[in-house]
Amino acid sequence: MKFLHNFRQKFAEDRQTLKSLPFRQKIRFVIDYYKGYAFLFLCLCLALFYIGDAVLEMRRETVLEGFFSNDDENAFPAGKITKEFSPLLGLSPMQQVIFDDSLYVIPDSSADYNTASQGKIVAYVSARELDFLVTTKDLMESYVPSFPICDLDGLLPEDLRARLEGQIYYAADGSGTYKACAVSMQNSRFRSSHYLMVFSYTTHRENMVKFLRWAFETE
Repeated sequence: MKFLHNFRQKFAEDRQTLKSLPFRQKIRFVIDYYKGYAFLFLCLCLALFYIGDAVLEMRRETVLEGFFSNDDENAFPAGKITKEFSPLLGLSPMQQVIFDDSLYVIPDSSADYNTASQGKIVAYVSARELDFLVTTKDLMESYVPSFPICDLDGLLPEDLRARLEGQIYYAADGSGTYKACAVSMQNSRFRSSHYLMVFSYTTHRENMVKFLRWAFETE
């Protein structure tokens, strides 16, 4: 309160000073004496903006989340994919699709970036937040025994399942169940040798199917 009182008093004094100055000097006076306040006001506005944006992000519902790892050829640019695919879902302002193409995993590597990428994948799968993962065949085969993998034969509608005939990878999961664990992206719009795995806990099965339809539709 004392700060506000002092500010009002100083502002009243400055108004009197301004009345006695020519126009150019008024501009200089305002710049010299109030640039600090202007800077503080700008910082406050930016802080409020970022806080508001963070709160809004926390309240948004994620309707599909996928990671793309080891994308040496930049076949899966997450921003572009999000921009092109999201409109097909008819999202409300409080819904979002999250794709991440920044991950790179090298087994047994001690490099910080590689271990952080592996840690993020494991953490999101453990928290049941990740719907699907697109990665290399070698990594996909190493993940199948330890991750909860969705059986694509049970997920895909009959017409889409027929379209993907011959492109699905079958293997035994961690429980020994032989299932359709992944699908090759070779004949998708991405023309990549990577494989897509869907996790069995996903609650976004309809949107997952829409993504696969979009990925393998004829352009």
